[in-house]
Amino acid sequence: PALAEVKFGGEYRLRAESRDDTDFWDGNVGGDNTTFYGQRVRLTGVATPTDDTTVKITIQDSRTWGEEGTCGLNTDTWCGILDIHEAFLQINNFFGAPIALKVGTQELVYGDQRLIGSFGWSNNGRHFDALKLMYSNDMVNVDAFTAKIDENNGVSSWGTVDEDEVDDDVDFHGIYATIKSIPNNTLDVYALLYRDGSAAAVSSEIESDIRTYGARLAGAFAGVDYTAEYALQSGEVDGCGVTDLCDVDANAYAIKLGYTIPGAPMGLRVGAEYDYASGDDDAADDNVETFNQLYPTNHDKYGYMDQQGWRNMKAWNINVAAKPIAKLGVRLDYWNFALAEDADGWYNAGGNAPGVARTVCATCSEKMGSEIDVTLNYKYNDAVGIQAGVSRFMAGSGIKDRLELAYTPAQGEDAEDMDWMYVQITANF
Repeated sequence: PALAEVKFGGEYRLRAESRDDTDFWDGNVGGDNTTFYGQRVRLTGVATPTDDTTVKITIQDSRTWGEEGTCGLNTDTWCGILDIHEAFLQINNFFGAPIALKVGTQELVYGDQRLIGSFGWSNNGRHFDALKLMYSNDMVNVDAFTAKIDENNGVSSWGTVDEDEVDDDVDFHGIYATIKSIPNNTLDVYALLYRDGSAAAVSSEIESDIRTYGARLAGAFAGVDYTAEYALQSGEVDGCGVTDLCDVDANAYAIKLGYTIPGAPMGLRVGAEYDYASGDDDAADDNVETFNQLYPTNHDKYGYMDQQGWRNMKAWNINVAAKPIAKLGVRLDYWNFALAEDADGWYNAGGNAPGVARTVCATCSEKMGSEIDVTLNYKYNDAVGIQAGVSRFMAGSGIKDRLELAYTPAQGEDAEDMDWMYVQITANF
């Protein structure tokens, strides 16, 4: 290790969470509340055996307190909670060119992480098995990557289509460029391809072939900081009958502004945001118009309660933040959520639409509700940070309409607001 210049570091994190009325329905008494402790431990080793060579390995243990009791406490049964989070090799000036090669299990993080992120809030986080080439100079950074999401080792849909033309893997490819030459601004442009051949029907070689093109501008002017991002999706997906593929036609955008008031006490900052993602107005036609959010870090994007993803949505936010003391930051957020298309579902931060409150109902209201978040960040010392939050999601008329259609009065169709709170402590070394 001394010869290889190995450095070790790591993280210990513990979060206690409690959530009430997770299905928004008052008829489910006691069955929709969750409380747990989530623990994550990471140990990282970074070796630099030569000036242009880096090897990084991060071992991660992720568990919920008490889960060993469900798989054989005090026995040799392994619960499968120990894993490799990162394991990659990076070579700079690859073959003498101004390009770096990074290959292995790694995090991919770009822009505001609305489409590609490491999802660090999760107890597991996200990583990719990927190969990435990186070019950088004073004017621009350019990354080109290919990631293997699911490998089926050449197993094809035998007997359905020509075997030589079938690829049953799931792959994710991208080119992401950041232009740094604009004064006080950075401009990102990207092209992404998500290809899924794992469950191709008789009619096709693919299940999904989704192309995403977009741009993101971030900067500051006259004391105002801002971010604006737009993404357009095209491509094809299977599932529109025996002989046809659906055409993908979707888009999304996000606009965010903030202003730190000069001379205001406690460094007072105010902000606002508007987010939109298209939905599908007709599930029976041959167009898919629901935006696919790919692999985001969504927890801090559309309310901290994770009830909204970047799919079929219209949302606006106002927020205020301050530092009452040097080590403590406080933030208050208000969110309002509605559907872009009431003929489509209501999708959560994971991009899913589980439960009665999220079902498709073209006759129901598009107003899904609002959320209030209070978040505190306290820097205990240079190694330890404490974060806490309390939130409430107020069920809107769209949730109430769906519950009334699903449940009879005897079952109780009244909607309940959802509550959530957490306390988290993190130590980095």
